[in-house]
Amino acid sequence: MAVEEGALADGGRDPATVDIRFAIPSDADALALLSQELLAFYSLPVHYQRSYMAHVIADKAFRDPPTVEILIATGADRALGFLAFNETFALANCQSAVFIQDLFVTRKARTAGVGRRLMTRLAEICVERGVTQLDWTADPWNDKARSFYEAMGPLLKSEKMYYRLLGPHLARLADAQG
Repeated sequence: MAVEEGALADGGRDPATVDIRFAIPSDADALALLSQELLAFYSLPVHYQRSYMAHVIADKAFRDPPTVEILIATGADRALGFLAFNETFALANCQSAVFIQDLFVTRKARTAGVGRRLMTRLAEICVERGVTQLDWTADPWNDKARSFYEAMGPLLKSEKMYYRLLGPHLARLADAQG
């Protein structure tokens, strides 16, 4: 469990420690609230009410076996951020890797080192599991995120391209005959 004390962006001193732990179904409402803030950060519309999002998160994010694992950062009786990740196994090189789906820290907690603590805890989990590769993406326009990540010393994999199939295009491929 990673613990940190620090100043929050609202100027106050966080009297409690920041707790980094695996999220559980009862964290679904806090994760929904953080997800809505994440969508707002990217200027994306929030299509659902928080209560509906919390219901879906509780139902889909905590399955057995898990399809996603979530670390949540809490402090001062509130959720401060989360890191969602997946572990994969590559057949070609017989190695496991972890891919970060999302890392988000609420605006008021960004200067308190919460993101770094989430990344550190994930690195500890990788080492504990024998995972030797950690991957993630960052938007090229997000200079603060890129600076945050580059301070950790990752290898930038610019020779790769990222592809995505959505909605109708995914359905079209699924319906393709031969």
